[in-house]
Amino acid sequence: MTNRNSHDPSNPGFRLENSPFYLMAHVDFKYHEDMDKVLHKHGVSKPIYRIMTVLRERQPASIGLLAEVALTKRSTVSRIVDRMVEQGLATAEPNPDDNRITEVTLTTAGQQTLRKLTPIVGRQFHRAFEGISEREINSLLKTLTRISANLSKLPIE
Repeated sequence: MTNRNSHDPSNPGFRLENSPFYLMAHVDFKYHEDMDKVLHKHGVSKPIYRIMTVLRERQPASIGLLAEVALTKRSTVSRIVDRMVEQGLATAEPNPDDNRITEVTLTTAGQQTLRKLTPIVGRQFHRAFEGISEREINSLLKTLTRISANLSKLPIE
């Protein structure tokens, strides 16, 4: 059994297997490692898939909004969107009211690709959460949301 101090990296008894951040990074790495292989088979990169999932919920979306929601730098999102446009997955047009803003929308081909990939990604979700109850998933989401809010406060230094 562990106590809260065993999770603290400043504690002399700290071990990686007790680190929530190490375990989150490990899970994230494994998830993305698998997703990279699967998406590559379908001609889509992880960054493109991430932007597509944001656009599924919010479109048209500005480059700034996509960057914020996808947790990616604006310049990186711009390059991803350029690739999506080249592949026929999205359109990027100036906002009619403010031409400094580029609005991105999934094309029909982009929507079809996303619909094709969604059940595949769903299988990955089911695999990852096998044996984990809805209550445990909701508790995890609540905890991660609280940790994110805590980390969004002013930096420690």
